[in-house]
Amino acid sequence: MCHQSSPEHSTYVYGLPVRLWHWSMAAAITVLVITGYIIGMPWHSITGDPTKLFYMGFTRMAHFIAGYVLIVGFLGRTLYAIIGTHYAREIYYLPLLSREWWHELWGDIKWYLFIDMEPRVHLGHNPLARIGMFAFMLFLCLMMVTGIGMYAEEMYRWPVNPFRFILDAAYLSGGNSIDLHSWHRLGMKLVIAFVVVHLYMVVREEIMGKTTLLSTMLSGFREIYPGRRG
Repeated sequence: MCHQSSPEHSTYVYGLPVRLWHWSMAAAITVLVITGYIIGMPWHSITGDPTKLFYMGFTRMAHFIAGYVLIVGFLGRTLYAIIGTHYAREIYYLPLLSREWWHELWGDIKWYLFIDMEPRVHLGHNPLARIGMFAFMLFLCLMMVTGIGMYAEEMYRWPVNPFRFILDAAYLSGGNSIDLHSWHRLGMKLVIAFVVVHLYMVVREEIMGKTTLLSTMLSGFREIYPGRRG
């Protein structure tokens, strides 16, 4: 579809933990968004004995399992960022004091706005994608904190019960658990917006850029095609 010539060279960028985290998050977020929407706005067209269908029960169970996958994956990914390569740490901080990074960021903005017709080569995340992934991690934190807070409202045993302070904080700030629901749904919408932009950037770069993206997240190797122009 995109790169017809042979690559100049390949560089191993993303280790197996990063790739496993990426695809497990894609699956978990898909389940969380679908089940979360149903939980917030249940369908009323299903007929039958609720005790036999257990429709909402299975929906909530799928949501909670995907939530645990998200949390465990986030913690594992954070640990790997500490012990892994610098490519694994890129999405956890932004080099705001680097003049070169700001220069590269402006170049990527012009590239995505079709102002600059020459694609740039980045082995890791380009600066614009790095900002997006950094924001995505913040969105995940919002989802996890509010999700655990709501779960702790009805779960009184370990390991959830210690997180009841999140619910208490909502009340102390003058609100209640409904605020956690509102923030949780806002986080869901922010994650959906990120996914849409992320897919656009990946598809566009895979077609017009000089480096591979989708295959990199499958094999871990970044292939560079320097002769390709946008």
